Amino acid sequence: MTLLTIEEAARFLRLSKRTLYLRKEIPRVREGHRILFLKEDLEAWILAHREVGGSPASMVIGIGLVDAPRRTVYHRSPALRTKVVR
Repeated sequence: MTLLTIEEAARFLRLSKRTLYLRKEIPRVREGHRILFLKEDLEAWILAHREVGGSPASMVIGIGLVDAPRRTVYHRSPALRTKVVR
């Protein structure tokens, strides 16, 4: 069991401290006025909330890397209303 401070958890998750304070769904432990994070809980939370196919660790099935289908995104601004493929 590894306890992390708010600074260590922010560095581990690559989020700001403010984001960690605001996002209540991120698992945490309160000790008085201090907020601590269990590294194991954070790792489990990351695995449960990751986007499949959104990064180099997309999906590995047997032989190799399988890419997720590309999404077509349209911008809200009329000036940038061209079709963007991610």
